[in-house]
Amino acid sequence: MRFTPWLGGIVAVALASAAAAQEDPKALFQARYDAFRGAMAAQDQAAVSAILAPGYTMTDIQGEVRDASAVSTLMQRMPGGIGRNAVTTVLEATVTGDTAAVKQQLAAKTTRPGPDGNDMALEFEVVSNDTWVKSGEVWLLKSSVQKDLTVKRDGEVFFKQSN
Repeated sequence: MRFTPWLGGIVAVALASAAAAQEDPKALFQARYDAFRGAMAAQDQAAVSAILAPGYTMTDIQGEVRDASAVSTLMQRMPGGIGRNAVTTVLEATVTGDTAAVKQQLAAKTTRPGPDGNDMALEFEVVSNDTWVKSGEVWLLKSSVQKDLTVKRDGEVFFKQSN
């Protein structure tokens, strides 16, 4: 059987499309967030740095922009145990070339003494729009912009803000 050049081109495009379809962007980035969350919980600065792109920024719900070192400092000041109990869920992921747009939700729970001295349960939920860039074969987190923040105390919402 003889292949013409255009048939070979069609086969190559079909194979490339099939390979791309097999790579689920949500699963790909879920694995990256799981690694990032683990590194943050362990306070492993080298592992965190290996996930963040040079010039990484995080814009919080108030619009304040922080660089990687400021985010690390902020995470260290979080209530005890919250980093170890945090779960990130990828809600949407779209890859365009070497850039990806990801909408993710971070949920965390902890307990701490309340104003009355009794333990209170705190729940935090943050939805962010993130940008990832591909560097070689590795995806790095370039920026994160918080869009929604909800804080609950003993199951009751006591703070909510959206951008």
